[in-house]
Amino acid sequence: MLEILEQKNPENYQKILKNITVSEFAELHVSEAIENQKVKGWIIYAYEPEQVIIYKISDGNDWNQCDGLVRSVLFKAQLRGLNQALFLEQDIAMQERLAKLGFMKNNQKKLDNIMDIMENCKKCKESPANT
Repeated sequence: MLEILEQKNPENYQKILKNITVSEFAELHVSEAIENQKVKGWIIYAYEPEQVIIYKISDGNDWNQCDGLVRSVLFKAQLRGLNQALFLEQDIAMQERLAKLGFMKNNQKKLDNIMDIMENCKKCKESPANT
């Protein structure tokens, strides 16, 4: 079973983290997608006072894993009272995947309403076709 867990000691990501600049109000976080005790993917993000910023995603070209990684971060942002997200992922293929998954619409890197995305997920789960 795939689990998405925040990595409390992100030393394996130092090479990537050192190339990311965050505001003075933010701290970088890393969450990993783990299956059978192996890391299958990860996401790097930071919470700011008004939004969560997603910097980098590695999903092994697995659409479901990408969706799960992003949704887990968006859910945690909502728990912090945030309802906006900014995607600063530079990889074009990942930007296209995020757009097709509905996170980035009309080439906008800003998601103004996390709740809309999460409500759509709920509707999808409630659909008889997905049971």
